[in-house]
Amino acid sequence: MASEPERESGEVGDFGEVAKIHRAMLHRVALRLSGNPEVAKDLVQETLLRGLRRFDKIRHGTHAGAWLVRILTNLFYDYLKHQKVVTEAEPDLAALEPRDIESDSIFCTIADADLYAAVNALEPELREVVELCYLQQKRYHEAAVILDVPAGTIGTRLMRARVRLRALLDPASLRVVKP
Repeated sequence: MASEPERESGEVGDFGEVAKIHRAMLHRVALRLSGNPEVAKDLVQETLLRGLRRFDKIRHGTHAGAWLVRILTNLFYDYLKHQKVVTEAEPDLAALEPRDIESDSIFCTIADADLYAAVNALEPELREVVELCYLQQKRYHEAAVILDVPAGTIGTRLMRARVRLRALLDPASLRVVKP
């Protein structure tokens, strides 16, 4: 009997047999590529899932192990591309996350009345975003829907609002500076 799960007619056997035979080898390859056991496990699982979906398209004479390694390698390249995108986007994503105004050091020392007066002195579009995201604890996409603007606009307006609030509040006297 051949090492491949082939039937007498030369057809590749069912996918369960193929997966059982090649799973350990796929895991070794995935671990060698990624260097991370959890990533390797995920890569093998996704490889087998994709292999199952496309098993009916495997050509006669194709070595199932090599075919699965090719799927695994392509998945790993996709994983690397995704990681690069995530790494490059992290600063932008962090800027889009709502920050608690209290964590901003200048706002920790300001009386609530002074802070509310400064928020009320903001331009209407900035004040709306501050009220939605900080006072009502809305997420960016929720605020974007309410204001009918893109989510990125919410992040930009919050950044502008924080800059404007710093300008409105005089840290030396902790009083609102009249615009």
